Amino acid sequence: MSAYARHGQRGFTLVEMMIAMLISTLLVGMILAIFGRISLAYRGQQQISSLQQVLASARVALDVDAKQSGLAMSSGFKIAFDGATTHGVLHSPVVVTNSSTGPDQVAFFYADPTSQAAVTTSLWPASITFDDASGFKVNDLVVLSTPDTSTSNVLAPGVDANVTTFDACVVQISSISGSTVAFAQTGSWGLPLNTHCDGGSAFSPRPNTGANGTMMYKLVAHAYRINTTTATPADGQLEMSPTGNLIPALNDWTVLGFGFTDLQVATDFFDNDLVDTADPDADPKRDWWSNGQQDVYTKGFFKDTAGGIVVPPIQMSMSLVVRTDHDVEGVATAATPVLEDIANIPNNTIGDRGSFILPATVGANCNAACVAANSGSRIYRYSTFTSDLRNMGVGR
Repeated sequence: MSAYARHGQRGFTLVEMMIAMLISTLLVGMILAIFGRISLAYRGQQQISSLQQVLASARVALDVDAKQSGLAMSSGFKIAFDGATTHGVLHSPVVVTNSSTGPDQVAFFYADPTSQAAVTTSLWPASITFDDASGFKVNDLVVLSTPDTSTSNVLAPGVDANVTTFDACVVQISSISGSTVAFAQTGSWGLPLNTHCDGGSAFSPRPNTGANGTMMYKLVAHAYRINTTTATPADGQLEMSPTGNLIPALNDWTVLGFGFTDLQVATDFFDNDLVDTADPDADPKRDWWSNGQQDVYTKGFFKDTAGGIVVPPIQMSMSLVVRTDHDVEGVATAATPVLEDIANIPNNTIGDRGSFILPATVGANCNAACVAANSGSRIYRYSTFTSDLRNMGVGR
């Protein structure tokens, strides 16, 4: 090859190489930035999808219990823990513990119709023989429930049909022999002769030879709370007590899920007092309460102490708030959801806890436990749903 031909061959100059490398670096940087954003968005959507699944599962559990509450025990029930001399103590099938600076607590109680037996022979308190006790086992907590269909409807006596009331008490099975069942007379759930079942007079389960025979059911007692006082409150533990927290000393709370920061409850009572509380339904016969008045009514067993009117609940609204289990880069929630109707806080269909700015500080809607539970940069989601309390014996 001639010297002239070799002189005509040339490569990239140093300047050209540097320009090419700069352009390549910029392109790679742009691609990585786009990929990072896509990856961040994908992870965020995964977190949101997980939150929605957690919310749906918790909602189903609460909704099922609310709809069953009061079944075969809508008139209240008695337990041995209250002692032998307190025959008048009745526990409500629905109990609300309200808070405006932290999560509410709610409990539901009902008879489980999937496990039931009819009394055939009563040798109370020693033992009772049932038609079939095969669905029960030793140590089961059960409710003995005797219906009464002769009670006039207190809301409209002589106009509305009678309502069914129940004489119900909780006992614990100590032994089963065939279809004959004996009940514990000691321990947390029993008394000598189980006198807590008396109801103020001698109690004896009735054989099912007529309409008012006594039935035995397994007891369902579920109390729900969000524990924000644990060693790691940011975990947001949704907990359930399988005995309804009836005996607090048992401390039998079990964890159902993580990431929960709030539970707010509002309850609609049918009091028929024709005094409208200016709640959204504009119905003077029904009053929504979202504040501590729920505690007064439910723990006082639906009594309006001022007017002496029985006020059974007909529906309940519950709001659950969850958040991601770790900080999410590039995503920050500015404030928590509003879980109240600011225009009418005591009587709305949501709750009585307003929003607070994140990061949280101690204030009107957030106590010290709330601050610890709402640390970090997380994604929040919430769900509000209404459950009808169909087994509370309202009568209309």
